[in-house]
Amino acid sequence: MAKTDFWLTRSGLLLIASWRRSGVSVSKIAEKIGISAKRLERLAKENRMLSEALMYDREQTDAMVEEALLKKALGFFVSEEKHVVKANGQEEVTTVSKEVPPDVSAATVWLKNRCPDKWRDKPSENDSELMKHLEKIMGGIDAEADR
Repeated sequence: MAKTDFWLTRSGLLLIASWRRSGVSVSKIAEKIGISAKRLERLAKENRMLSEALMYDREQTDAMVEEALLKKALGFFVSEEKHVVKANGQEEVTTVSKEVPPDVSAATVWLKNRCPDKWRDKPSENDSELMKHLEKIMGGIDAEADR
C-alpha cells in the first residue's frame, strides 16, 4: 500500500481539508502525511478531490461562512427549474424564482457577534444605571399591585 492511499480516501481528504481550514499550511500537511510538499502539489494536480481539500485556508473559509451567514440572515431569492410532463408526454421546463426568507437565528448570531454592545444577552456593568432605573419602576408596580 502506498503512503498516499489513505490520504486519497474520503476519511483522509476530510482530515486534510479540516487541517487546512484550521490554518495548517500545505507544507505542514505534507509533513503530517509523510511526503514532501512537492509530492503533495503533484498529487493535488492529478487528483481533483485532493486539490479541493487543500483549496481553502482558515481566512478564506471564515470569509465564505461569514458571507453565507449574512445571506441567510438577510434572505435571498433562488431560481429553480421545474420539470412538468404534459399529457402528450413532452417535458416542459420552467424556471421558478423562490424567496428564502430572512432567518432570525442567523441574524441573531450575526448581531451578537458583530454588535455585542447592543445585542448581548447579559447586561454589562455599564448597564447598572439602567438596572437601578428598572428596579425602581418594578418597585413602583409592585407597590401599586399591593394596594
